[in-house]
Amino acid sequence: MSRVYLSPGAWPELTALLASAGHTLCYTAPDPRYGAGVSSHADLRLCKLAPSTAAVAPSPPEKPSYPYNARMCAVVLEGFLIHRLDITDGNILKYCRDRGYREINVRQGYTRCSCLPVDGRSLITSDRGILRALAGVEELRVLEIREGFVSLPGFAGGFLGGTAGRVGDELVFNGDLSLHPDFSAISDFVASRGVGLRYFPGRELTDIGSIIEI
Repeated sequence: MSRVYLSPGAWPELTALLASAGHTLCYTAPDPRYGAGVSSHADLRLCKLAPSTAAVAPSPPEKPSYPYNARMCAVVLEGFLIHRLDITDGNILKYCRDRGYREINVRQGYTRCSCLPVDGRSLITSDRGILRALAGVEELRVLEIREGFVSLPGFAGGFLGGTAGRVGDELVFNGDLSLHPDFSAISDFVASRGVGLRYFPGRELTDIGSIIEI
């Protein structure tokens, strides 16, 4: 089976599910060089490259603060790189430029946290700046949801993208997605892309820095 990278702060029901399915769990141990509160977030450590199943892993950031700690937190879809391009890791840029990917610049450095890729041509986000940047990109399908309703310990709130990730043919969430007010819209959108949902009733929907399958 695959390797799944995630924070050791993930709910035990999530890690038990992934382990029982035969995935190798790779925990991103806390590292203060990435900043307090997000020091174990996988989407600050590596970036999954589409359509490849590989990932780029970085050297530590120059400073443990935003935006310096977010250079890996890009979204790479099939033919697209979405990120704050002035901070994007050089290896990500090279991979995408070598393949002629379209680059979409956004102000949000924590792009992968703010966006939840569903498949290679669709994503979910509440970020208004990202929504504006993607408006009119006919090749991509984007679902807009309401901001908030996600916990991130130490912060006022987190991002939906940081609660979840695509594992096999399902989106798997760290917590109870059904408590989100846009649950029906999310469910319908994900189903329209031929992808399943897995979440854990009774657990607070919590941003752990994404779930990244390699």
